[in-house]
Amino acid sequence: MKVFDFLFELSQRVGQPLLRFTMGIVLLWIAGLKFVDPTPVRGMLEASLPFFAFNGFVYTLGALEIVAAILLFTGIWVRYVGLGLLVLFGGTLTVFLLAPAITYGAHGFPLLSLAGQFLLKDTVLAAAAINLVAMDSARVRARSHGEREMAARAAMQT
Repeated sequence: MKVFDFLFELSQRVGQPLLRFTMGIVLLWIAGLKFVDPTPVRGMLEASLPFFAFNGFVYTLGALEIVAAILLFTGIWVRYVGLGLLVLFGGTLTVFLLAPAITYGAHGFPLLSLAGQFLLKDTVLAAAAINLVAMDSARVRARSHGEREMAARAAMQT
C-alpha cells in the first residue's frame, strides 16, 4: 500500500503543473496551425457561426491561444486562463452542435467524421480547463489561508 500512497502523493504534486504544461502545448500547437492555414477553422465557422468566418477572427483566436499557452507555461493567472479556455472550447462545441454535416459527415449520427472527432475532444479539454480553474483556486485559497494563519500567530506573539 505504501507504493500506492507514494503514487497518489506524486500525482498530487505533479498533476497541476503537468496539466498546465500539456494544455499549453496543445494550445500552442493548434494556434500555430491557425497561422499556417486558417482555412479549416474558417470552413467550420462558415458552416456554424458564419459571422466569425474570416481570417482575422481565426488569427485573433490563434493569438489568444498563444497568450494563454504562455500564461499556462509561466503559471500566471491560471484560474482566469482556465475560464477563458472554457469559452474557447465551448465555442468549438457550439460548432459541433450547430453543424451536423461537419460533425457526422455523410454517415450521420452516431458516426463521427474526422472533423467531428477533432471537435469532440474539446469536451475533454473543457474538463481539463475546469480542473485548472479548480486546482489553481484551491492553491490560491490554501496559500491565502496559510498567510492569514501566519499573521494571526505573529499577532499573538507580540
